[in-house]
Amino acid sequence: MLPRLTNIYLRATVTVALLFSLLSAFPNQRGEFDSRYLWVVRNSITTKADIENMIEFATLNRFNNLLVQVRGRGDAYYESNLVPKSNLIKDVDFDPLAYLIPLAKEKGIRVHAWVNTYLLWSSRVMPVQKNHILKTNPDWIDQNTKEKINISIEMKKFNGGKNGIEGFYMAPNHPKVNSYLLTIFDDLIQNYDIDGLHLDYVRFHDSDYGQNPFALSDFQEKIGISDFNRSQSSEWSDYRRKAITDLVRETKNLIQSIKPNITLSAAVKPNLYQARERFFQEWDVWLAAGYLDKAIVMNYAKDLKVFAANIDIMYDNLPSKYRKKIVMGIATYNQSPKNVVDKIKYARVTRFNAVSFFSYTVMHKDQSYFKSIKNALYPRD
Repeated sequence: MLPRLTNIYLRATVTVALLFSLLSAFPNQRGEFDSRYLWVVRNSITTKADIENMIEFATLNRFNNLLVQVRGRGDAYYESNLVPKSNLIKDVDFDPLAYLIPLAKEKGIRVHAWVNTYLLWSSRVMPVQKNHILKTNPDWIDQNTKEKINISIEMKKFNGGKNGIEGFYMAPNHPKVNSYLLTIFDDLIQNYDIDGLHLDYVRFHDSDYGQNPFALSDFQEKIGISDFNRSQSSEWSDYRRKAITDLVRETKNLIQSIKPNITLSAAVKPNLYQARERFFQEWDVWLAAGYLDKAIVMNYAKDLKVFAANIDIMYDNLPSKYRKKIVMGIATYNQSPKNVVDKIKYARVTRFNAVSFFSYTVMHKDQSYFKSIKNALYPRD
């Protein structure tokens, strides 16, 4: 049985106070993080000037890993015969990823190609590209009802994610979706000198999703039933969990067969229990099985007690050898620099050796935002 979250939060409150007192008592125990990751959202790489400014910022602030979004909403920020190029790139001959990689490597910065996997579209209007998957393969779209959905009607419900609807996802348990994604990953790995492949949205939209008609038929056939109902809840959850894990495992196998030095990472929900039971993202298993090299934990809570509670769960469930593969993610979009600094200190004192910041956009818009954060990140400067 999973522990009560209220108990976890109470324990985290005590832990926060204790660890910060230890940090004050031993001020020299403040080593630099081995790896510092910066998330770079796709609208920051549409021109040469944007890329040059971003590389300069990363260099001056000593980031040594970039998570660069090259697949946003079923489109490409690189050259591909499989995926339509983003309409945000006004120069149709410009290849953002090809331009970015040598600039970053010249500065000793590793480039991870950040791809949104199952999330396909999030807008109230259809994509302009004729060969966008939403148009060519609408039968791949996931849903949270057995009834046939109308994409145009569903699209009108989107309001920027404020109602919990993030957009249209491809169905992870559709028999053809994972194979399609693997061809995209293969294309990237084969044609670009990337240091890492980073999987984002490698999960279900939410707990009631997975009811794509083709996926349901596949599930019913596998377990030998004629009609879907929630009485098979355990089997149904395992089936959805397996679909996500299969993609991660097969992606790792793909990398191993082509360019084994490429790092495979994934953005994961910070609460291990919620990740597994609500989003079917068993990232602890991925680490333990060797399917994943790095878990970039989106520990984006503003409240330090919640941030700490998520770490407590990791400590409860993951031996230290797997915790060393965790990159502790901290948000900049939803909190003050002071709150970010507190989380840097907490990640340091809880012995994580890598940290990521989401995202460069905030720091670019407000040049003063990162100043105090940098002082905490590099305390011996």
